Amino acid sequence: MTVAQNQKLSIFGIKGGLNRSVISGKQLDGTETGFIGVEIYGSISLDTELSSRWRFENELLISWTDEYYFLEIPLRFKHETFERVFFTAGPKIDMVLNNDDETYDFNNFGVSLELGAQYMLTKRIISEFRYSHGLITQINDIVLDIYDGRRNTLRFGLGYRL
Repeated sequence: MTVAQNQKLSIFGIKGGLNRSVISGKQLDGTETGFIGVEIYGSISLDTELSSRWRFENELLISWTDEYYFLEIPLRFKHETFERVFFTAGPKIDMVLNNDDETYDFNNFGVSLELGAQYMLTKRIISEFRYSHGLITQINDIVLDIYDGRRNTLRFGLGYRL
C-alpha cells in the first residue's frame, strides 16, 4: 500500500439554494405564534472521507431570516446508504451577525440539530435537502410579538465539489 492510499481525501465545495425559516415562539399571554420566511443561502464546505461509506462534512454557511443574517457552522456525519445517496446528521452552531436593533432581542448564539440527504448527480454536482431544529431559544421579537423563539430551517440546494 502506498502513502497516497493511506491518506483520506478531503474535497472543498460551494453550495447554495432556498432556505425556509420557521421561527416558533409564544406571545406574552402564552399563545403560540411564529414567523415563516423564504430566502436563499450560500456556503463553502469541506467533505472528508473517513471510510468507504462514512464522511465528515463541515461548512461555513450564510443565511438570513427577515432582516437578520446568520453565520451557521454545521458539523455533519454522512453515510452512503445507497450508491450516490448520503444521509447526514449532526449539530449546527447558529450565530446572529447583526443583532443591533432594539426591537429585537436575539441570543447571538444558538445550537441546532440537522438531518438531511444528499444525492450525487455527477462526481462534482450534488443536490441536498436538510432540516435543522433549534434546540435552544434564540429569538425575542417585540414587533412581531414572538418570545422564546426557536429557529428551524428547511433547505433545498445544489453544491459543486471543487
